[in-house]
Parts: sequence; structure tokens; C-alpha cells
Amino acid sequence: MNVYMKSVSIILAGLVFNGLVSTTAVAAGEGHPSIAGGVPFFYYTDLPAAADWYKNTLGLKPLTEEDWVVIFELTPGSYIGLVNATGGTLKPTADKGALFSIDTPELEAWWDKVKDVEGIEIKNAIRTGGDGMIEQFSLYDPGGYIVEFFRWKEHRPEAQRYLK
Repeated sequence: MNVYMKSVSIILAGLVFNGLVSTTAVAAGEGHPSIAGGVPFFYYTDLPAAADWYKNTLGLKPLTEEDWVVIFELTPGSYIGLVNATGGTLKPTADKGALFSIDTPELEAWWDKVKDVEGIEIKNAIRTGGDGMIEQFSLYDPGGYIVEFFRWKEHRPEAQRYLK
């Protein structure tokens, strides 16, 4: 395990210890141990600007704010981490190769919140996507990553496997 991953592990362990992160784990499935959550990490050349955007523009609450990483909790066990590209394991690329999807039953409320906010670049308004299984809209964050807000279309039989 490299120094970067050890640091992330220490930060997340501290958050769990201090009660800031849920410790409820998903029961072990067939063939694998349990999972407590997941943290995708996106890399930025301007971490303060990206962190400010997620915190003050989208309104997400940071769990930890370090010089090199900011972690936001979306739901218990669901997080996004923003990493300073100058010290992280990876570097940002022009073609991001990833997008950040936020599953919400309040799609229209999120749309109303962000559609006219200065500093938000809209990629597309609410539309049907995912081969008809979702309704979604997308925008760009300060690093060029796509942030997609979506809601499953419950009447589609194919979507039933993704609904809780």
C-alpha cells in the first residue's frame, strides 16, 4: 500500500472512530467479504476551487478537508473524494474517463437548485437517458468532470433491479 492510500485509510478510519462516517457494512455476498462504502477520487489541478464548488455551489458537506484531499459524504457509506493532482497518485486528463452520478428521487428540486446558478455549466437539461431507464440532467464541475443527477424510471422493468 503506497503512502497516499495509507493516508486515505487513516483519514477514513479517523472519521469512523469519531462517528462522522457510518460503520454499517453491507452484508457479505457470495464469495466476498462485506463492504462498508466506496469513495471514488477525482483529481484536480485546482483543488481549492473544486472543493469550494462542491461545498458552496452544490451544498455538499465536507467530512475532511486537508491540503491534498477533501472528502464529501453523500449518504452513509457513499462519498466522493477530491484530490490535489500535484501530490496524488493519478493526474487529471483531458478526457476524464469517469463521471459522477447522483441518484435522487428529487430530480426536479436539484434541477431548480442548480439551473440558474452562476458558476455552473450545464451539459444538458432534464431528459430521458440510460436506454430509457432514467431521467437525468448533467453539468460540469470546475475540473471538467461530468456530474449527473438522475432518477430511475420505476415503470421500466429493466430498472427494477436497481431500485431498492
